Order: sequence, then structure tokens, then C-alpha cells
Amino acid sequence: MKKVLLSAMAMLFAGALMAQTIVSTEVEKRNVIIEEYTGVGCGYCPDGHARANAICAQYSNHAWAINIHEGGYAEGSGYETALGDGLASQYNISGYPCGTVNRGAMSSRGDWASQAATVRGQDSPVNVAATATIDPLTRELVVNVEMYVTGTQSATSNRLNVALVQNNIIGPQSNYGDYNPDYILPDGSYRHMHMFRHLLTGQWGEEITGLSVGTLIERTYTYSLPMAIGAVPIANFSDLEIIVFVAENQKNIITGAKADLTILPAVYMAGLTYEENGCGIDYTPVVTIANTTTEDASSFTFTSDNNQVFSSKTIAPGQTDTFHMPTYSIQYDNTPVQHYAPSIEVTFDSYDNQTDGTVSVGVSGSVDVAPVNMYTVAGPLKMRVAIDGYGKECQVKLFNQANGCSNEWTWAESSWTNIGPDNAQYISQLYDARPYWMSFNPATPGIYVLRIIDTYGDGWRWTNNDNPSGVWLDDANGSVIAESWGYSNGPSFSTIDYYLNVTTSGDGSHVGIDNAEPVVEFTVYPNPVNEYLTINCSDAIRQVEILDVAGRTVMTANGNQSVINTEALSAGVYMLRVVTENGVSAQKFVKE
Repeated sequence: MKKVLLSAMAMLFAGALMAQTIVSTEVEKRNVIIEEYTGVGCGYCPDGHARANAICAQYSNHAWAINIHEGGYAEGSGYETALGDGLASQYNISGYPCGTVNRGAMSSRGDWASQAATVRGQDSPVNVAATATIDPLTRELVVNVEMYVTGTQSATSNRLNVALVQNNIIGPQSNYGDYNPDYILPDGSYRHMHMFRHLLTGQWGEEITGLSVGTLIERTYTYSLPMAIGAVPIANFSDLEIIVFVAENQKNIITGAKADLTILPAVYMAGLTYEENGCGIDYTPVVTIANTTTEDASSFTFTSDNNQVFSSKTIAPGQTDTFHMPTYSIQYDNTPVQHYAPSIEVTFDSYDNQTDGTVSVGVSGSVDVAPVNMYTVAGPLKMRVAIDGYGKECQVKLFNQANGCSNEWTWAESSWTNIGPDNAQYISQLYDARPYWMSFNPATPGIYVLRIIDTYGDGWRWTNNDNPSGVWLDDANGSVIAESWGYSNGPSFSTIDYYLNVTTSGDGSHVGIDNAEPVVEFTVYPNPVNEYLTINCSDAIRQVEILDVAGRTVMTANGNQSVINTEALSAGVYMLRVVTENGVSAQKFVKE
């Protein structure tokens, strides 16, 4: 009787398991997870995208790609995430694109196909499956995950990971060839797919213990979807994918799966952005409402900046529409520097439909406005700008905010010369940077925007000698801005705005002096010299160069060095070039 009872209980348990689980209890082959490290400034990365896509197509429903925008090629794109650098830190990345198949060794894109084939040929000791639901009204994502242990492992625990990825993100992408042509749009922009957004389970997943064969593990994770991650709005929930995977530790993914996603019908806030008015001093919040129900939605009410907003618009089933909120204005005074980083919040209060009448919503969203520094200045103003190596792409403009910013600049300068081996330029702090000096004296007080532009659209780059570009601005009272930009290879850095609260009236003049630098007065002794050459200069010395009669650099000294040992030089005539904080100058000396 005891044996019969135990057998009956085993059958009952097995039947219940088969009825309740979404995960397979049979031994299956390992599934493939390709994590590609990529960036918009990487011209060969679209080839990596295409290769990963081909592998996913070859092993349909058994392989998935996760594109992690990280590193210098992604800097400034707005596609980076809080966890991307941590994932990359496991590897010594020497070039992009690169990636891992199931977090094996970091490899180039040409190796992924063979590595994926190896993974698919192996039995997995664990199966995993998931379902996910998004409530658009509350923006809550719920993911239910099941793991089933089908074989023994040497590891005593696993790491369960839940990754959020997003498709159909339209934006820039460098492309050195005709790579991934199906993803290039007619206007030249690029359709980014499988973009990594977040890990619901943290940087390295949740630790799972108790891995006896036949064990079922169930977990539920919730995540409030923000209106945007970085510069990418999360508006169309059908663009989201949830990829779950099991790893032995931080590396060695055993297997993975894509969750079946259900999006509940709702009338909801699908997006919240803003439009700049008056060169970024005033902002108009713009709300996007989507209707995925089967009834018309109308009579919308919102609250924005403590103002009630009503609209009689009607949105049909399956449609979206936008609503403009009252303008939000930055408040400023005459303090030397004011920093603004406002967050605009809008609440979707209610709407009407035929069945329920007025439906209360009460869901809020917020959007962070790009940070602004307001500098209070007194004319006249003098600016020194060190453009990047591609001078023909660079522009400088001054806008009067009161006149708007649509091609109504007070003045503009542009189209310098590209820097190259035969066109080395110097500025005080920056070797091989193209200098440009400007002075300007706005006629009327008010808010002005000084705009530095890279017309190519890929951001400001290093100069020839790996020194940063930058801008330095003085007013009648002294230094206002002294900023070097470093390496910024992203589209969000293509336009740099400085906001100036000009408090004085001027004559409206501006003067630009291309390639000019102030003369630095210095003397050298003894001349002729046998051993040590002393430089007498009133300015702090940044760099010293000695050139031979052919113009070749034969000696360089960085830092504030006023005594140079010339013992290693052959007898002859040389040029001594001195770079200081205020300019550059040169003079000859004789080595005996």
C-alpha cells in the first residue's frame, strides 16, 4: 500500500508540473546569447550587427543578440547605460566591434558564427523560459521566469539574468562600407536593433542555488519603465524585448530565452519630451498619448507646472496624438554663474470614453532638460576657440535670444582649414590645435547664445597630438570660461551652447583674427651656447621645441622648463619655439 501511495503522489506531482510550467523539462540544446560591444562612432560595427542578425536568423528562436553601446565610440550618443561599462570590464577590449557568444572569450565578429554552432551542439543542464506583461497605464513590467534543472553541473549555483533590450531606435551610425544595408534609412540615419537598456536582476543577476536534477525554480521581477533611458524614449512598448539567460557566474552563459510579451490595452502616456524655445531658455513639454483600446478616447486633462490643461481632441483606437503643455521658463539673475538642470513633470489626469465616461488616470512622467549654465558677463568679450582637426566642419555663431535662433545670428564665423601633417597649428595650451581669436561687443544687454558647431555631426575630436579642443572666454572683468572638451565622438556633442547674460551696452562690433596669436616676448642666453640654454620669459612656459634648419623637431620639453640642456645637439643654427599660456613665439640660437 505504501508503494502504491508513493507512486500516485509522484504521478500527481509530475502532472501538476507539466500543467503549470512554461519551461521544458526535457534535455535541450543550449541557446545562444550574443553580446556585441558597439557604438555610433564605430564604422565597422554595422557589420557586427549584420553578422549577429544572421546568426539569430539561422537559429531562429534559439539565438538572440544584445547590442551594448559602450566605450569611446558610444560616448555622447545617449545610448550608453549605467551597466554597460561594468559588463565590458570583464574583458580587455582592444577594438570595436567585438563581442562574446554566451560570455565566452572576447572575440571578433568573424568568430561568432563558429562559436554559436559549438554552443548549439551542446546539451544544456538547465532550461529557462519566461512570460512578461506590460501595463502601459502604470508603465509596470512584470516578468515571470522559470528554470528547470535537467542535468548535473560542477557549479553549485547559477546566475539568473533578465535583460531589457529595445528595437527600432532611429539615430546616427558611422558606416565605413555598405554594411547592414537593410538598417540604413533613405535619409542616412540608422535603425538600431537589440539595443541593451537595463538588467532587471542587477549587474550580474540573481544567484540561484539548489541545482538538483528535476528542480523547478520560479522567479518574478517587476520594473517601472521610465519615459526614457539616456537619450532614448520608451514610447512604443512593442519595440521592447526581454531576454532571460542563466550563467554559471558573471561569465559562461549556459542558455537563454526570449520572454513572450503581452501588452495590456490602455489609453496611456506613451512619451514625454520637450521643445526648446528661444535657444533653450524656454521649454514646451510635449506629451504623446496612445490609445490601444477598442474605443475612442477624448476630453483629455493634464497638470503641468501646477497648471491645468484641457484638450477636446479625440484619439481613435490604435492611434496616437501629441499635446503641448504651457511653456516652462528658466528663471535667472545676475549672479556670475547659474547652473540649471530642471526636471519637467506632467500628470495625465483623465480622459473620457463611451463606456465609462470620465476615466481617472493620475499617472505622472518627467523629463530632464539638458543642463544649462548661464554666465553673467560685461562686454566687450574676447574668445579663443581651439577647433578640432577638421576645421572645415567647425562654426561659431552668436545668437540674440530675443530674436530667436532660426538662422538669425548676430554674427557667424566658419570654414577654417583642416589640420594635417603639412598644416600644424599651435595655440597656448594645445599643440597642433587650430587657433581662432574673436572679440565681440553686443550692442544691447540681454541673453545671448554662443554656439560652437560641428557641421559634420559626429562631435568634436582630438587634435593631432591627442590634446583636446576647447574654448576660452574673457569679459571686461576677466576670465569667464576656460574649458577643454577632450574626446567627444558623439552627435549630442556636435553643438555646444554657452548662455551669456550680457549686462552692458556695446557698439555691436566683432572682430575675428584667423590664425593669429599674441606675441610672447622672451630672451635666451648665452647665445651662442655650449651646454645649458636659459630662457627668460615673463609667462609660464607650457612647452619648448628646438627645430633644426630643415624645420624638423629635434628636442621637446613639456612643462615650465626655463633651462634646456643642449649638449646632445650638433653644432649649428637652431630655432627655439616657446609656447606659453598667452601665446607662442620663436627665435634663433647657435650651438657651438
